[in-house]
Amino acid sequence: MKNKLHFDFRKLCFVLALILTQCLYAQNKTITGTVTDSTQEPLIGVNVTVKGNSSVGTITDMDGKYTLPVPSGKITLVFSYIGYMAQEIVVGSQSTIDVVLLDDAQALEEVVVVGYGTMKKSDLTGSVSSISSDRFKVGTDLSPQQLMQGAFSGVNISQNSGKPGGSNTIRVRGGTSISASNDPLYVIDGVPINSSAGVSSSHIASNGSNTDFFDQESVNPLASINPNDIESINILKDASATAIYGSRGANGVIMITTKKGKKGVKQLDYSYSLGISNVSNKLDVLTGDEYRKAVNDLGLTLDDKGDNADWQDRIFRTAISQNHYLSFMSGGEDTNYRASLGYSDQEGVMLGSGMTSANARMNINHTALDGKLKLSMNLNYGETNADQAPVSNTVGSEMGSSMLYEAYVFNPTYPVYNDEGDFYDVPPYRVNPVSFASEILDERKNRKFLGNLTADWNFYKPFTFQVNLGYTYNSIERNSYISKSNLLGNGNGGYVSVQKLQDYSRLLETILKYNQKFGKHSIDAMLGYSYQYFYDEGNHTRAYGFLSDTFKWYSLAAAKTVESISSFAESNTLISMYGRINYNYGDKYLFTATVRRDGSSRFGADHKWGVFPSAAASWRISQEEFYHSDILTDLKLRVSYGITGNQEIGNYNSLNTLGASTNGYLVGGEKVTIVLPQQYSNPDIKWEQTAQTDIGLDFGLFNGRIHGSIDYYYKKTTDLLLSVAVPSPSLITSQIANVGSVKNQGIEIDLGFDVLRTKDFSWDINLNFSRNKNELISLSNDKWTGENMKVAPCQGQGLSGSYAQLVMPGQPLGTFYGKKFIGIKDGKEQFANDGESEIIGCAQPDFTYGISTTLRYKNWSLSMNLRGSVGNDVYNCTANNLAYLNNLPGRNVLKEAVTAGVNREEAKVFSSRFIEDGSFLRMDNLSLGYDFSFKPLRITHARVFVSGQNLFTITGYSGLDPEVNSEVSRTGVAPMGVDYLSYPKARTFTMGINVSF
Repeated sequence: MKNKLHFDFRKLCFVLALILTQCLYAQNKTITGTVTDSTQEPLIGVNVTVKGNSSVGTITDMDGKYTLPVPSGKITLVFSYIGYMAQEIVVGSQSTIDVVLLDDAQALEEVVVVGYGTMKKSDLTGSVSSISSDRFKVGTDLSPQQLMQGAFSGVNISQNSGKPGGSNTIRVRGGTSISASNDPLYVIDGVPINSSAGVSSSHIASNGSNTDFFDQESVNPLASINPNDIESINILKDASATAIYGSRGANGVIMITTKKGKKGVKQLDYSYSLGISNVSNKLDVLTGDEYRKAVNDLGLTLDDKGDNADWQDRIFRTAISQNHYLSFMSGGEDTNYRASLGYSDQEGVMLGSGMTSANARMNINHTALDGKLKLSMNLNYGETNADQAPVSNTVGSEMGSSMLYEAYVFNPTYPVYNDEGDFYDVPPYRVNPVSFASEILDERKNRKFLGNLTADWNFYKPFTFQVNLGYTYNSIERNSYISKSNLLGNGNGGYVSVQKLQDYSRLLETILKYNQKFGKHSIDAMLGYSYQYFYDEGNHTRAYGFLSDTFKWYSLAAAKTVESISSFAESNTLISMYGRINYNYGDKYLFTATVRRDGSSRFGADHKWGVFPSAAASWRISQEEFYHSDILTDLKLRVSYGITGNQEIGNYNSLNTLGASTNGYLVGGEKVTIVLPQQYSNPDIKWEQTAQTDIGLDFGLFNGRIHGSIDYYYKKTTDLLLSVAVPSPSLITSQIANVGSVKNQGIEIDLGFDVLRTKDFSWDINLNFSRNKNELISLSNDKWTGENMKVAPCQGQGLSGSYAQLVMPGQPLGTFYGKKFIGIKDGKEQFANDGESEIIGCAQPDFTYGISTTLRYKNWSLSMNLRGSVGNDVYNCTANNLAYLNNLPGRNVLKEAVTAGVNREEAKVFSSRFIEDGSFLRMDNLSLGYDFSFKPLRITHARVFVSGQNLFTITGYSGLDPEVNSEVSRTGVAPMGVDYLSYPKARTFTMGINVSF
């Protein structure tokens, strides 16, 4: 028995060894192959895994090749790569599997995001422009708006300021309003956000603090969105595309879609970049020696302290910026998610300025009930902390309180410090420019949260019910302090300004969608309801007279005097019902109709509701049987018409309002508070309405190697909301009413060239061209007669009371109006028509354009972005202040003042002498990168790059930068093309690395 057991044991061991050998042999089966894209270009770092067993996997090498030992039997390989559609292949007996991955755009026929949904680009009937993350610019300090600059036809984006975190002005197909907002609507992952959030500080100024030293400036509404989190940006331009947003669609809609997790992809990404920035331009003022000579030549007394200072160099610096970004994504059968963290530290090119920002984002998607239920959550939080240099480009602000202005005019023979070691000032007006950086503090903290939850239930095959809940929160704290030791603050014993603002919105949307095909017929329809509530509040306190600079804004009780305490709280509600139907017959004939009914609490009792319809059709001519062309392979004609609105006015413009004031009323020698009417009610206030017609042609040549679109549009805006005079006698001199109309018409051209594409080399070019003609039609109606409006008040000593622009019928907005300068004779400026004012220029460009190109050779890539503007005029108010000899000897001047030949006795005058051609060509971005992978460290993909931003600007403009746009006008109308000493734009060089694991 013992021997038998021993024999059986040996047989058992033999069988087990045989099984183990077979298993090991099975594990050694190897699959090899190559992964390429649709152009046969090898893809580096593609994840190749066994489905259901992610521990068995590899990545492709520099040639797109892979080798993977796999178990025997029926298995499925998953090939996944960022930016490409994942592909699954069942492994049979073959040992070599080559795979071609299609990028997302190819696989989805370039799906674009539209209002409340997505569409194939080929099915669009409206005008929609889009850009995906693979075409984004590379570098540090980029905002979402800068990613869009120069990328779209019909979209003009200009930086209001070069300061870190500065805001931008965006105009889609021209301005449609005079006093209401012209900003587009932003929609982030389906949630409309308040584009004017953060501008609420203007409420504070209008509630009793209109003489504050610190200017009120807007905040970038997209500051909390990290550009690395953005998947695509789509801009809806014509009424067919924007009417689904009704009363908020007149100025265009910018749809931002963020990145999400993907099925079968598990990836960790880290990126770092380091930027070095310098000012790209300086004003040509007199040097110390030139200043001495000019003063002596005029026979004036020179207060010469022996220095030879370049004050611009003393307030400018080389600024360092750093960006860190970390993200992780993972995707399974039913759930995928993506989380990211970002942090940046950006110094400003002016002393005392800079910004740090941090943001976090989470996206989770889950499917249940066999794919019939889809749940999605997006959460985004961002925080910025900015130190702001005292520089104002607010129209009407006092130039003498600007750090930049003092650097231009401060005597170049003066030292930085006096013999006692204090800053050398010249009381009572000239403040040492360097002292601004250490003796004036201006800190702003901005927190923003954006989140939404979405559920899609496909309860019956053609029907899907969607619920979307959204919430946004935004807060701003701005604390400013002028030290007792500073010339601007020592008269008051130190000065403090404290502002706190916050706003939030709540959103509820329910949508019923229907999608069905019947042979050649396809219908995609939806009905929706939306409720959105907005609330904002703020307060502002000013105080002065401190025993010590230690207290600053931390203890207002330490101030001798606390004054100008003001606050506000406002809300508004928007309720909407909307619908859209898309009909497609045979992929040749496409029709779209939308309608939205909005109800807003902002408008008068008789006009709270408005209806905004649109209709569009397109014909894919190239799909017709009779059409045959080997050259023009794709051709589609589009036409659309629709009506949109603008509700961006004050929350209570239709109501009687009261306000408290202590100005001018004394009882027993003490100021008393009284309540007075601020505004009369106007129940007839209604929406500004824009009717727009668009005719477009989409085309492709040589199977898409050349592609593009041409659009012509005409839009007319009526019922402009303006301030009109109230007949006397009245405590109130004006009120808001619907008066006047304006029109815009233009042409847009987009072209793309796939110039060359081989195994090792590719080259593509994208061009866009836009021409918009704007004209104010009327400032009157049957009830009210409006008057021409003077806007853009000139600033600086000797220019008070002058205005640079006139809003008048028959002319475009941004028209410069003043004396026509014809030369200098006998030391005096000469003007045409006996010095009578006339039209002397226009800030509107004749046309704008953008150029982008990318060249790739093997693992190297070079990309370039340029943009330009032609025919726009700029009023150089800075030169108007610094080009006269009567500044001497107290203030420095431009070299032009010495050579122009104008007598010192001549007073400053606003005229066409200072209206300059602002045409420019700017290289926004140039970047060079190298892509590689490194298997020993499990790096699936890495990229190192160097880039330059704002490398050069070709222009004839003599100021710092021809791209100027003041933030706010104290006349209520923001002017265009007026140079009011904005923070200078920087030239930045960046190096960085992106790594994927």
